[in-house]
Amino acid sequence: MAEKLSPVLRARMRARELLSRALVVVPPGVTMKTRSGFHSSSGLSRTVLGQVVKVLRHRPLGFVEDFALPDNPRIRLAAVESRLVRILFWYGERGYEGMETACWRDLCAKATGILELGANIGYYTVQGAEAAGTTPYVAVEANPEAAAIVSRNADLNGLAHVKVVQAAVVPDDAPATLELSLPDQESYVAPTGAYLSEGGEGISNRPASRTITVPTVKMSDLIEGADLIKLDIEGYEAGVLRAVWPQLLAARPTIVVEVLRNVPALRQVLRDLRAENYEIRAIGHDALHVITDAELASEEPLPRYGSRDVIVVPAEKAGAL
Repeated sequence: MAEKLSPVLRARMRARELLSRALVVVPPGVTMKTRSGFHSSSGLSRTVLGQVVKVLRHRPLGFVEDFALPDNPRIRLAAVESRLVRILFWYGERGYEGMETACWRDLCAKATGILELGANIGYYTVQGAEAAGTTPYVAVEANPEAAAIVSRNADLNGLAHVKVVQAAVVPDDAPATLELSLPDQESYVAPTGAYLSEGGEGISNRPASRTITVPTVKMSDLIEGADLIKLDIEGYEAGVLRAVWPQLLAARPTIVVEVLRNVPALRQVLRDLRAENYEIRAIGHDALHVITDAELASEEPLPRYGSRDVIVVPAEKAGAL
């Protein structure tokens, strides 16, 4: 069972909820003008507006149905109540995992089949599918509310080649349904960090206030044809990769995976892939960084360069990174 929210966390959430309600009085025109001014200004003006944005970013986005990213107007997103959506509305792609976005777009542009596990609202889905042209793209998301948003965002961007699967991806021996724990930060419709209540690693005692029952889908039913795989499934990465190990070694896809702390099983998977002539790059703020054999073998967490994601690439493809 998920651990209940602590009184301190509940108090913080309540304070942010009250701030959010109070900010509804800020007129939509003022909100949009502030957003535009923040992205067009520089120097002292940008610094001052940046402080205003830190407060206004808690304002609900109910005055718009969808929006274009301020620094990449080709990408549109539904204005749902989500912490991630608010960050993207105010700061754009460069203000949220900018290097990860650039790397994912570059990898998708070269792929022939893409599988994304743990899509949340579909931000990376839209970015990757837009860069990939008509390349088949499968996005899997366990939370039904979030999966519906992925479909909506794909439609907003005209990405008919995206297939959305609403299920939790699991090894072959998993049951047909599992419990999904939802970290209810301000009761967002699609909270980030949702995790399966049993069987994951690196997520023990993570607080969540509710669980829902979701269907599962076997990793072995998804992997065929994918030469690029992205995993952000909160502690289930090692299990699903092990479940298709022979297929991985035969097809040799490039893998982008989130590495949480305290994930020994996933670290062993990375070491075993390294032994199969894969190379591992950590995504930094403005560059990729080699993860060495010694760092993989150590019990210390992998070095952090501004991201929890690593690119696991066959050595024969590493020169193209």
